[in-house]
Amino acid sequence: MFLNISLFLKHVGLCFVCILADKLSEAPQMPALLRACIDNATHALIGLIGAELVLGSVKYHPTKQEYGALLLEAALVSSLIDLDHFVEARSFRLQDATNLDRRPFLHNSAICFLPVMLLFVGKRTTNGVFTLAIAIVLIAFSTHHVRDATRRGIWFKVPFVDLNSPPIPYFGYLAFVNGAPYAISLLLSSLVKVSAKSRVAEMV
Repeated sequence: MFLNISLFLKHVGLCFVCILADKLSEAPQMPALLRACIDNATHALIGLIGAELVLGSVKYHPTKQEYGALLLEAALVSSLIDLDHFVEARSFRLQDATNLDRRPFLHNSAICFLPVMLLFVGKRTTNGVFTLAIAIVLIAFSTHHVRDATRRGIWFKVPFVDLNSPPIPYFGYLAFVNGAPYAISLLLSSLVKVSAKSRVAEMV
């Protein structure tokens, strides 16, 4: 019962962070620097809560130190993705970084396939923390990209393909950030089962 209430409160907190931050950033008189800080802190908080939901739904139980490190990883990766604005602008000025004529490279959602492929390639590893670290990168990038997609759509670029979707509905964004942690934990669970079956097959 306690776990259900705790889980419910985490989802309420996640939705609260998403909605409140977006409402704050819409304030017309807000300075650009403060708006950027709120936006980046929101990405970090969403990534952190999403990571906590992932860690709470997998069978592997990390130590307290590992747990803290994974949450810190989620917040940092979710936040530092936006540094590509400055790299792309080749400038430390916020005005240059936020007025690009193209999407910066870390906002290409094709990147999300890299951690997924790493999970499949490394499915035989016995290092649970390493697997979770990859999963945390996936939740950080995917939630960051989907939040941005409410304004600019999803950008997907690979050789010979350069696509940009329309902005996604806000409800779809909220549904994604709440559901993605469970989709990732389900993926981790299925990979563990496949790996276990392959080991049994090798022993026969």
